[in-house]
Parts: sequence; C-alpha cells; structure tokens
Amino acid sequence: MKYLINFKTAISLVLIVVFYTKLQAQEKPTDFLKDYFLVGAFGQFTNNLKGDVVKEDSSVNYDVASYISAQFGIVVNIYQTTHFNFKTGLIIKPKVDKNNYHFTKEQTGADHDVSYWASSSGDDNMWSIPLIAEYIVPISKRVKWMVAPSLTLSLYRDWGGYGIEGFGPPPTAKITDTNDDRSSQWFHTSAEISTGFYFLFKHFMLQPEFRYSKSFNTLKSGSYVTENYRTEPNSSTGTFTQSGDYWGVSLTVYIKKKRKN
Repeated sequence: MKYLINFKTAISLVLIVVFYTKLQAQEKPTDFLKDYFLVGAFGQFTNNLKGDVVKEDSSVNYDVASYISAQFGIVVNIYQTTHFNFKTGLIIKPKVDKNNYHFTKEQTGADHDVSYWASSSGDDNMWSIPLIAEYIVPISKRVKWMVAPSLTLSLYRDWGGYGIEGFGPPPTAKITDTNDDRSSQWFHTSAEISTGFYFLFKHFMLQPEFRYSKSFNTLKSGSYVTENYRTEPNSSTGTFTQSGDYWGVSLTVYIKKKRKN
C-alpha cells in the first residue's frame, strides 16, 4: 500500500510537470510582437478642443477655436507579459493657435460685417514622452484588439506674444490678443485612453488607434482687449484658456524581422 501511494504521488508530479510545460509552450497573446522590430513609426491627426473665453462684453465675438493638427514620432515596445505590452516613445507636437473673430459694421464703422479666423504656428513645439500599458486580446491569427491607458509628459515652453487686428476707417477699431508667457512652466502633463487593432501582414504590421487625451494643466492662456469701437462700450477686455484636450486618430507602422534560415 505504501508503494502504491508513492507511485501515485510520482505519477501526479509527472503529470503536473507535463501540464505546466505544455502550458508554458502555448503561444501568449503578445508573442506576435517578437516577429516585428521594437520601434514603430507613429503619426496622428488630432482635433484639439476649443478654449474657454470669459468676456466683459458679450457683443465681442472672440473665440479660441478648435483646430486640426498633426503629430509624429516613434514608439518603442519595451516589455511584454501574457496580455500586456508596455511601451514608450518620443512624439513631436507642432504648436498651432487658431482664433475666431466676428464684428458688426456698427462696431467698426466699416461698410460690412467682418468675420474670419486667424491661425498661427511657431517654433515652440511640444516634445512628449508617453508611458503606455496596452492590454491585447487576439481576435484571429492576424488581428489583435487592444486598449491602452497612458500618461504623457511633455516639454513645452511658450514664450508668449501678442497679435493686433484692425478693422474699419480711422480711428481704427482693433483687437489685441496676448498669450501668457509660460516659459517658466517646463512641463505639460496629460492622460490618454485609446483603443484599436494590430493588423499583421507579411512584411509589416499596422496599428490604427482612436484616442482621447485629457490635460492636467492648461496649455494656453491669455487675454484680449478691444478698442475704438463705434458702439458702446468703446473698449472691453476678456480672458481665455485652452486646455490641450483632444480627440485623435493615429497609425503606427512596424516592420517585420527577416527570419533566419
């Protein structure tokens, strides 16, 4: 009886080892990433949400508008577990400002209403490092679904500045808008949530994603002043902020490694 118990115990241990070995040999949901280079080329179009404007005079139609911008850079897969892929990278986000104006001919003394938008860009680009944790679920051999929360730390120093727009005959009605100098604020931080797919092909892999980014601090702030209006009040002031929140659609491209014979 004693030998029978020992035999059963030995058989049980052998079965456990075999089962564990077989389990370890099974393909993990993230194993497909090993067939591709760790670094991918990243590009994204973002719809940056409009800003908030506090107006002293509601008849002054000045708005910090939403705008479309591009981002580009690289992402790097750095560590994988069964379902998780951890990655980082370097993303460049060119600076863009877009403001909307609308003034009536009564306000400016012109013979028609004035309505237009002004857009500008500068050298104060945002350099961002994302910290991403992807959760991957296989759909088929060549399609994998993923969802990813992330945190982004960005270097962005806007030196501020101002712009003046004039309308109508002298004395010209004008509006001056001024961006605050944030050169002492080195960092801009945000959190993102994205979802998308990995599509595996013979020579490359595509990862399209749809994402939303929420900023923890303000991207842009400032004030404006209007002067020489023909209507009352002849001048007014206001302030504005823009968070930096956006919706985005991105695409990352990975190249497949050559197999060794």
